[in-house]
Amino acid sequence: MKSFCKLLVYGIFLFIPSLLMSQLPGAQQQAIILIRQIQRNHYNPRPVDDSLSSVIFLKFINELDPQQNVFTMVDFKVLSGYRYSLDDELNGSTWSFLDRATEVYRQALKRVDTLVTAIFQKPLDYTTDDKISFSKEKNISFPGSVSEQKNRWVKWFKYVLLNQAYSMAAADSSKPSLKAVLVKNESSLRERIRKTQGSMFEALLDPASFETDLKGIYFNAIANSFDPHTDYFSPTKKEEFQASLSTEGLSFGFEIEENKVGSITVAGLIPGGPAWKTGEIHKDDQVVQLQWKGSAPVDVSAMTVEEAGEYMKQTNHDELTVKLKKTDGTVHSISLHKEKIETEENVVKGYLLSGDKKIGYISLPDFYTTWEDEKGSGCANDLAKEIIKMKKENLDGLILDLRYNGGGSLYEALQLCGIFIDEGPLVGIRGKDGKMVYVKDPNRGTIYDGPLLVMVNNQSASASEMMAAALQDYNRAVIVGSPTYGKATMQQIFPMDSNTVSTKKSPNGFVKITNGKLYRVSGLTAQRNGVIPDIALPDAFDGLEYREKFSPGALPADTMKKNNYYQSLPALPIASLALSSNQRVNNDPSFQKLVQSISIRMEELNNKQSGIPLKTELFEKWMKDEEALMKNMDETGETENKIFTAGNYKLETERLQNNSYASDLNKAALQSIQTDMYVQEAFRIMADLIRIQKQ
Repeated sequence: MKSFCKLLVYGIFLFIPSLLMSQLPGAQQQAIILIRQIQRNHYNPRPVDDSLSSVIFLKFINELDPQQNVFTMVDFKVLSGYRYSLDDELNGSTWSFLDRATEVYRQALKRVDTLVTAIFQKPLDYTTDDKISFSKEKNISFPGSVSEQKNRWVKWFKYVLLNQAYSMAAADSSKPSLKAVLVKNESSLRERIRKTQGSMFEALLDPASFETDLKGIYFNAIANSFDPHTDYFSPTKKEEFQASLSTEGLSFGFEIEENKVGSITVAGLIPGGPAWKTGEIHKDDQVVQLQWKGSAPVDVSAMTVEEAGEYMKQTNHDELTVKLKKTDGTVHSISLHKEKIETEENVVKGYLLSGDKKIGYISLPDFYTTWEDEKGSGCANDLAKEIIKMKKENLDGLILDLRYNGGGSLYEALQLCGIFIDEGPLVGIRGKDGKMVYVKDPNRGTIYDGPLLVMVNNQSASASEMMAAALQDYNRAVIVGSPTYGKATMQQIFPMDSNTVSTKKSPNGFVKITNGKLYRVSGLTAQRNGVIPDIALPDAFDGLEYREKFSPGALPADTMKKNNYYQSLPALPIASLALSSNQRVNNDPSFQKLVQSISIRMEELNNKQSGIPLKTELFEKWMKDEEALMKNMDETGETENKIFTAGNYKLETERLQNNSYASDLNKAALQSIQTDMYVQEAFRIMADLIRIQKQ
């Protein structure tokens, strides 16, 4: 009887929390499930206290108003009363912040909408010495009054309108001055911007989605407060993401999204699509301009994401030229046709660089896989098939280009390492339990055992860093470029549902949680540090606070005990290769222009008082100076490349003969490789390596 009573009491205690939970508001229940799921699975969970509350609050406010021009200081002070009490709400206390923030934000948007409408009633004044700054300072500086808020919006619209007018002037073959274009088109440009901004406010304030959108932003702020790679996404967002990867119909092979400052950027590439094949389009590139063949170019800065998407859907058959601003500031234009993307196609393409040596070259933008079927086709399988085809050309060496590779499937990265490494541990994985597990090469033997060079840069991240580190630790490849991004953490998707472990369905949404860290076989980690190349080259990202170590909340770097079972190959002649490379780079006009431009940009970034002038003549001069600076930072070599000729191997040449569009894309890819000064230097380093090893 006593045992039965004990069980009854125990059951009651289990039932009470569940009963109390069911009485909370729906959004609070979801938030509590979210925080518990993160606490349960995160590699290094934070306590739910006042410190976490402050971080969540500031992240949420910053997501809602990144430019600090929607809220006023009065709004901010109203919401600041909740800054240190969000942890109490997440622990079951009274739920009120999200409702209050939703209403304050709604009223702020309506106020700004009215303000913007008034601003566009008359022409803007471009004769004053106004300047606009896009500082990365995180200081709280909301406008103290509506008048100050109006002034910020006036400056922003001046900047947008001057940008559009400058694009019109640049596209005009008669090369008119910015002032002349402005006089002729100011009214029509102002009206177009007014309509676009009005549409944006209308979309933001849509009653059907407003509260749901803010709840999603708040939940993501909670997730991001643990580390930069822990994210929340709603069931709708998950469906949209899956739909964006559909291979049905015709597509350019890339998706677009709006970033925090309202710019339209590349959200991701579909492996094998037209954008992927160019090798020149990457995630986070900013879309500056779109132009259908035979039509005038359209400035994207005045468009919403939806409008840009509709513009790109106008036809399935014409040629679209996309002007992109890379994350390092350089600008490129790429022409594309839509294609039906076939999943069975081998999307990895190899090229031959023929000079004193015959070098294979393969660029891999990310580590893709067939996520629903790990045994399906992935990049490792595709790369292996491509190398087998290329080996028939009697290669002297191979260059694998992992620049701009943001990572992807760790499984594929391990398989890729196995193509070049015979056997042995490749990476150490440590979970929240503290246990270290070393993962071995999944397949004994190699597919390619010749001279190997791997190219990396500051945008090589995650799985690409793991691969570069393993090849470096085994002395299997020469790593060339600049320090990589510095992300050595693992993430897994969990449902926000306490009753299921399925990642396919979850009415409350999903959360991607950082649940492990990666370590090199040497015991070091690329976390925050990145992979330091054997031979360093100047990088246009130098001086930009872009890498993992600049991300708030990034997990720290630490070390582990070296794995005693891995045995490296004989040391590579790094010192000799680096000496020769440094001498060439120091005497190369293209690299020296790049170094000079990096120095100028760093000086500008360090000068926090500098801003962009909004006076017509001064803005035009600033734009021309900026274009000249970016041109010098381009990766295209200044002098004619006489050290190699980029071409195709025999089987690929035969495939291209009856496909005119694929042939055109191939020509563009060959031209890009031929003129890339980094590839040119990589070829020279590889030639030196082959020569030294033969000696």
